[in-house]
Amino acid sequence: MIKALFRTKNKTMRLGAVLLLPLIAAACLHLDLGTVLSLRKMDPYTVDLVASRAAVLVPEGVLYDETVDVSLRMRRGQNVFEEQKFALETLADGEDLDGIDLSSLPHRPIIIRLAKADAERANALQQRLGALDKNHQWIEPDNDTVSSDESDSAKRSQDKDAALARGTVQGDLGLHWGFHLSPAGREKYCHGGKTIRLTAWVRLNDSRLYRRVIHGLPLKRLYGKEGMKMLCNEAVTVASSKPDQ
Repeated sequence: MIKALFRTKNKTMRLGAVLLLPLIAAACLHLDLGTVLSLRKMDPYTVDLVASRAAVLVPEGVLYDETVDVSLRMRRGQNVFEEQKFALETLADGEDLDGIDLSSLPHRPIIIRLAKADAERANALQQRLGALDKNHQWIEPDNDTVSSDESDSAKRSQDKDAALARGTVQGDLGLHWGFHLSPAGREKYCHGGKTIRLTAWVRLNDSRLYRRVIHGLPLKRLYGKEGMKMLCNEAVTVASSKPDQ
């Protein structure tokens, strides 16, 4: 199974970005600048992780996994203080898409939300980081690292919180979404020379409106040349989440 790798190692990564999957995945690529600039003004620790949504338009012939694996890692140099993993769920139907002109699209976008089972833990992490991160920014770590042979877990926790408070911790956000091709998709994208492009919107907090953040993002920019070759060479897959539309 080939995985699309939505991964960033951003010096100013913010926890609120967990729900801004399209924005992080497409940094500097095919962005709607007005929307992106307005989102940058938000305090990431006030983002409602449960109510917020992303919507992604996946082209015909491209199959997708029903969950997106999210990892949030805090480190200083090579020393990892903490790593937590969350899941985003995909919903093909069942919620309104206000703000998206569905009549101009070939089919409905896929709704993505934080998995309900992970909501309490994600909120707790958001609140804890918000209390420590006074500047709402994690700074590139210096060359020093906290000793990795410390056996006292309580002491390690104190070191981690102190490092966060000093702004010497870097945050790594990893987002993994598995894509596959149907037989029709393989013919179109692997043999027909067509480009797989993604478009995405976000809806934050109690807003009912989705705002577009990326449009026409080539999947090749995320997979790379070798990744696309693997995708096309993957054995024909029976759709695990959605058939050809």
